[in-house]
Amino acid sequence: MEEFFNQIRERYMALSDEEKDTIRAMAGTEQGRVLSKVLGPELMSQIRLRRPATPVQQRRGLATR
Repeated sequence: MEEFFNQIRERYMALSDEEKDTIRAMAGTEQGRVLSKVLGPELMSQIRLRRPATPVQQRRGLATR
């Protein structure tokens, strides 16, 4: 299990800052809550989310689907 956590950590660190901010912006949202249910408490306890460095633009309208 520790190896799995290390792989996830490495993948996260390989993301661009913009991609990390996208994930961070999910904290407290419906999408973030669903993702945390899928990942489970073991993995979520290893993830430390903080506010995005820059505000992430929320998409709106039918074209965002």
